Amino acid sequence: MDQARESSMRREQSMVQQRDRIEGLQLVHTGLVCRNIDAAKARLSEMLNVSWVGVEREDWSLIVFGQPVNVPLNIAHASTGMANFELIEAVPDTPWVTSAELIQHHMCFHSSDSEIACKQFEACGFERVLGATGDPQGYFQDPAGLLIEIIGDDLLGYLQAFYQQSVITREAEEATR
Repeated sequence: MDQARESSMRREQSMVQQRDRIEGLQLVHTGLVCRNIDAAKARLSEMLNVSWVGVEREDWSLIVFGQPVNVPLNIAHASTGMANFELIEAVPDTPWVTSAELIQHHMCFHSSDSEIACKQFEACGFERVLGATGDPQGYFQDPAGLLIEIIGDDLLGYLQAFYQQSVITREAEEATR
């Protein structure tokens, strides 16, 4: 093979690899799923020195595996100031299931252009698990099982308020000890 053709093939391969890269993502939280949210909160509070906030069961209207559903979710958020956590109590027949007491479930990333990031995950072979096609956020699962959540600016602001509240609560609790 001549050098010009070899060079052209390397450039083309490099362009394909760059197209498959999803850049500009910022880790927001690690998602955890548990069977009993009160037991998991107690265990993780002690282990990670965090205070959980926002724990109330709410009905969420969602698109799960392409179907509209109403899901009762019990969700709590906590932060160490350096790492953020989302704790979700398991719900059968949803993406939030576990047979274990507590599992690491997903990683949540923010993108300032979340609509493009969602399209890139789908183009890379990730299946949309949560959200409708074209939504600017959702859960995406690759064939090996890795679950990624993509969020935009609005949801980031909503979550950051919980994480700030968690840090403030933890600091207040430590001051009274």
